[in-house]
Amino acid sequence: MSPSLDALNHDILIYIFTALAIPEILLLRRVSRRLYLVSEQHAVWNTACTNEILRNGIPFLKRPLTSFSAKDLERETLRAYELGLNWRSPTTTLHHVISTPIKFGAIEGIRFLPRHGRNWIITTSIGIWWTLCIRDCDSLQVVAQWSPGKALFNGMAVNSDDHSDAAIAISVHWIGCTTVELLSISDDSAGGITIHSRRILDTSSKPVALDGDIIALCDHDSETMILNWKTQEQALLRSPDTWQDKPLHVAFTRGSIFVVRARSICIFDEPQMALPGDSLSVVLPRIFKSFGWLDGVALALGSSAPFCPVSSSQSPLSLLVRDKGGDPWRLTELFQFMTLNADFNLTPDHTSQDISSTSHEPQSLSFPFSRISDLSSNYRGPLRCSDMVLGSYGTAVWVQPSDWAAGGLIAGENFVEQVATSTSRESLVVALFPGLLNQGLPEAHIKVVLECHGSGWSCLDYDEARGLIALGSGSGEVTVYRL
Repeated sequence: MSPSLDALNHDILIYIFTALAIPEILLLRRVSRRLYLVSEQHAVWNTACTNEILRNGIPFLKRPLTSFSAKDLERETLRAYELGLNWRSPTTTLHHVISTPIKFGAIEGIRFLPRHGRNWIITTSIGIWWTLCIRDCDSLQVVAQWSPGKALFNGMAVNSDDHSDAAIAISVHWIGCTTVELLSISDDSAGGITIHSRRILDTSSKPVALDGDIIALCDHDSETMILNWKTQEQALLRSPDTWQDKPLHVAFTRGSIFVVRARSICIFDEPQMALPGDSLSVVLPRIFKSFGWLDGVALALGSSAPFCPVSSSQSPLSLLVRDKGGDPWRLTELFQFMTLNADFNLTPDHTSQDISSTSHEPQSLSFPFSRISDLSSNYRGPLRCSDMVLGSYGTAVWVQPSDWAAGGLIAGENFVEQVATSTSRESLVVALFPGLLNQGLPEAHIKVVLECHGSGWSCLDYDEARGLIALGSGSGEVTVYRL
């Protein structure tokens, strides 16, 4: 007579579970209480996550698997598994999670902030005074808020290192004075959280990136200050002056710094930082590329997920360009997806030169990004929400404006006449580009288009690993969707 599964020892049962696919684990654990308890072991979900999530190019949290408890690893693995099924389904769906009532005024900025194992959403809004709120990601209830009083906000960056002392950098404009405040988040004695100012930087530049103790501060034209806010070491990166070139992204990767602005991208070698009192070197870009006028550029660092079969060939950096084009009457938008060439050396052997010992022009090197895929949209109109987020696995989210061709004036043979057509609304667009998730396929696809039925969106953020999209509106509402 064959022995039952319950008669096998614990190690053999663990081995059996680690050989199963996720649906089989969920089925087998229902046989008995002992099998259910065995299926909860960390080793089971470590193997399941490695084999079925990481090796299949499904978005997952950027944390070592050993840092999760067994319960948390099981929950996150199952969530990622469902997310992967939804993305790869021919009918990808987007679920409404929660919306807030209107309370704090128009939402001008929104960002996800995972911090110490908790998931928050930051919003900046303008009412009587500008206010920064931290909200619980699940309920959207405000758990803390901060306002400097009679001041305006002019840019915000959240720390990519969730263990750093400074969680948020925000530009605060007073009458005749602009500073950047570094804000810390801590637990208070009553079990809540508090926001307090950790450091004030006397600068009119905008915080664009915050990575641990390093902050990137950009002006509106050509300069980027890289500053260690604890030691005060700094370096100045200077792009060719393109005038009114709004800063969008700063990324640090493998000894290079990428500065993306509204109409240009510069690649700098990692500079030598100078202490206060030392002479400050002004570093010129190794490569400069002017785009012309764009509606937006999104940047994503390549995923660091281990075990993925295509990770060795994956680009360390990708760009998504929303092309405005030279024709103001053009009724289509073009989205160009580009990846960094594999042969581009991110850690060059030569030392960065300062402006005193080089010409004022960047080196004459070809632009090291290859255009991989395009998407076209047949809608062009006023763009209230210009935010566009590209994830490291090749997924992207943006707001498509209402179609200005849906009604208004049109030229006839001899005169201009009014044309009444159906009302057009702005829409949320979710797309998949070549990358880890679509398993190397070269085509890009729009997966979801969701029409807005409210007053219109003003800002968005996207958490690729959790499949969450947060949107703020000009009327003060916050809405969260889940893939």
